Amino acid sequence: MEVIPVRTGRIETGCDLVDLLLSRLSEMKIELRNGDIILIADKAISHSKGRFVNLSAIKPSNRAIKLAEKSSLEPEFVEIVLREADTVIGTSLRTVLTVKDGNLIANAGVDHKNAPPGCAALWPEDPNREARKMAFEIRRRTGKLVGVIIVDSRLSPLRRGTTGFALGMHGFVGVKDYRGEDDLFGRRILVTALNIADDLAAAGHIYMGEGRELTPFVIIRNAPIEMGDFNPEELKISPEECAYFSPIMRMGSEEQQLRR
Repeated sequence: MEVIPVRTGRIETGCDLVDLLLSRLSEMKIELRNGDIILIADKAISHSKGRFVNLSAIKPSNRAIKLAEKSSLEPEFVEIVLREADTVIGTSLRTVLTVKDGNLIANAGVDHKNAPPGCAALWPEDPNREARKMAFEIRRRTGKLVGVIIVDSRLSPLRRGTTGFALGMHGFVGVKDYRGEDDLFGRRILVTALNIADDLAAAGHIYMGEGRELTPFVIIRNAPIEMGDFNPEELKISPEECAYFSPIMRMGSEEQQLRR
């Protein structure tokens, strides 16, 4: 498998990201191939679409002010988080832990980092749609059938630092399901699946980084994937199925029962 980082300058609002990618690849003398996976940082889409909110224009609610005190965040920033989040779970230092679009994520994907001064960056409105549009446009311009992953980063329980994950994707099968297969010793595998999309996103995130790398694109070539239709929602599971989430939910339910 080959991983090819593509550096650019700073992306401005209105930038045609496909044009930028193809122009840089031409300068690098790299031609896309069928089966390539194009990774694009979610912040590149935020910049091109102008997905920023000016903090000075936000009036924080009482709830935002209370959560800001607990998390040491600006009340205006927390108010944006509350507007973006589907569920608020709790707070930590500089973090409001939330669920957004089925993803367990800090601050509902709202970020100070790599946003203009005084602003916060938002996720793309529909990451899967953005991935699909990019794949179709690349095929229209080049004739190549590629997959696309929109990459963001997140924290993992009890692990230091961020890793990349597939916020949105299109064009390849994102999960390899091992259930029903045998392991090396002939034991039947009961619950394991391999999240290919997130693994590829993590490989690209190494080059994209979290600071001044200016590497919004990464090409992954010769990945062990199957191209074709795949519902990106299959990357997600319900809280009841989650090995981290469901014990907490059960503990909360048991505590409520005891209090009664």
